[in-house]
Amino acid sequence: MLINFVKYLNKNKEIIHDSPIYLYGEKDIVIIEIAIQYNNTYKENILSFANNIKTKEGGSHLSGFKSALTRSINYYLQNSQFTKNFKGKLQGEDVREGLTAVISIKLPNPQFEGQTKTKLG
Repeated sequence: MLINFVKYLNKNKEIIHDSPIYLYGEKDIVIIEIAIQYNNTYKENILSFANNIKTKEGGSHLSGFKSALTRSINYYLQNSQFTKNFKGKLQGEDVREGLTAVISIKLPNPQFEGQTKTKLG
């Protein structure tokens, strides 16, 4: 389960919130799961998978997650009591600072375009 994986990745870090946030969604035959938790470090640690295969170079699911996270946090800030003290917008690097996340997408016919192929033998 992704929640346990995020907890494992954060095991030696000081976490900001006790339980990882878990999101699950299905549309047509595509399934996406995301687990996130913030810690007190400055580095982001985001792992992404397509059909249980790690996508080293990311993919549209990773770039979509990053932009949606930034957009959502900025929307929250602009529509909360924080607006009085904060007039600007956060950048993606700001939002992902200290973030540990695991993103898993399950697709019927994935295309691994950035994949390196090695011939054996």
